[in-house]
Amino acid sequence: MTPITEIGVLLELNERELRDDINTIDNPARKAYYTGFAKTALEVRKRNIELSKAGSPSADEAVRGYINKLMRDL
Repeated sequence: MTPITEIGVLLELNERELRDDINTIDNPARKAYYTGFAKTALEVRKRNIELSKAGSPSADEAVRGYINKLMRDL
């Protein structure tokens, strides 16, 4: 969930080059970025599902949003 700009700063990489690499299909930087993003997003969704089951209204709303997004994607 770290923006590309911050990743570039932290890794001392040129932001423009990093952004181009991430936007290039089959580039290893793209795979690394999206793998990290997907793993983090999955953790967030799992946690929201747990909180929703425990009765959290905001987590329930987030879970409903995930379901709606999934249905649109299908």
